[in-house]
Amino acid sequence: MDASMLEETIQNPNPYPIIGELQYQDVWNLCQQARELAWDADKDIDWVALKDELSILPEEVRVAGAEWWSLRAWMEHGATPYGAERYRQAVYEHLPFEIKQHVANFIMEELRHHEASFRIADALGGYQPSPRSDYFKLVIPKFHDEKEEKQMSFYAGMAVNTLFEQLSGELLAARYRNARFDGIKHACKLILRDEARHVQFGRILMKRFFDQLDVEEKKMLGNKFAGKLRGSLLNGVYAVVNLPEDERKRSSHARALAAEHGLGATYPDEEVEIIATALQQIRDDIAPYDVPIPRIPEIEGETDPPMQRAAATL
Repeated sequence: MDASMLEETIQNPNPYPIIGELQYQDVWNLCQQARELAWDADKDIDWVALKDELSILPEEVRVAGAEWWSLRAWMEHGATPYGAERYRQAVYEHLPFEIKQHVANFIMEELRHHEASFRIADALGGYQPSPRSDYFKLVIPKFHDEKEEKQMSFYAGMAVNTLFEQLSGELLAARYRNARFDGIKHACKLILRDEARHVQFGRILMKRFFDQLDVEEKKMLGNKFAGKLRGSLLNGVYAVVNLPEDERKRSSHARALAAEHGLGATYPDEEVEIIATALQQIRDDIAPYDVPIPRIPEIEGETDPPMQRAAATL
């Protein structure tokens, strides 16, 4: 056999030189905070006590709660391949050490969010490793589509992802308030603390790099944000509004049951209100950078506000 047949045929870009000097102190501060605030999903939550507390709930409620937290686990795990691709990108683009460190932290933090979520599902009676609905099986792979990501620069893509972290954080804050069981409430609090750091990273990137983008790039970023929100995250993850009718009714009922019994969920109608409010906040945050986000009809109605209509014509 030709020796070359045994060699790796896919050539990775050269990772050298390795930049070791700090360039962004504000990003490094986040890395230091990540070390100081690190937590362990296995040790920092009393899973035995939580399981005992939840065992008194009716079976239908526990099944609904397990489905809800399984969905949370799938979503958190979906962030890990995204993070891995961004880390690879950061290495081969020779980005500063602290940028690579933050992305590595992001991956590990999303993994522990995943662990905490599937452990809560287990405490409720059983983690579901895959969706019951065939429709969800089609949606989940779209959470992080690398074909879409690679159309954006590293910093632009990470900043756009942060907008979703901000939306997710607003929803999770409501779920934290909903939780009536100590273990679930504590898990939500720990996850929220990490998410706040992820959002801050994105704000740093927007402040540093969004002014460097041209008009077409800014328009593309807004379109990517809207497309991802409508195409996957309103299909049961952030809200159920874009699910097929039968699945929407079933999912809404299960989610409402989990919320009614304080399992760290949100009511479907409440989710839409939270997303609408968070979207307006995001528009206000990025207004100084002239990044237009198309209107999201399912959440905001059909008519674009004057500022967005004007931006769309640029």
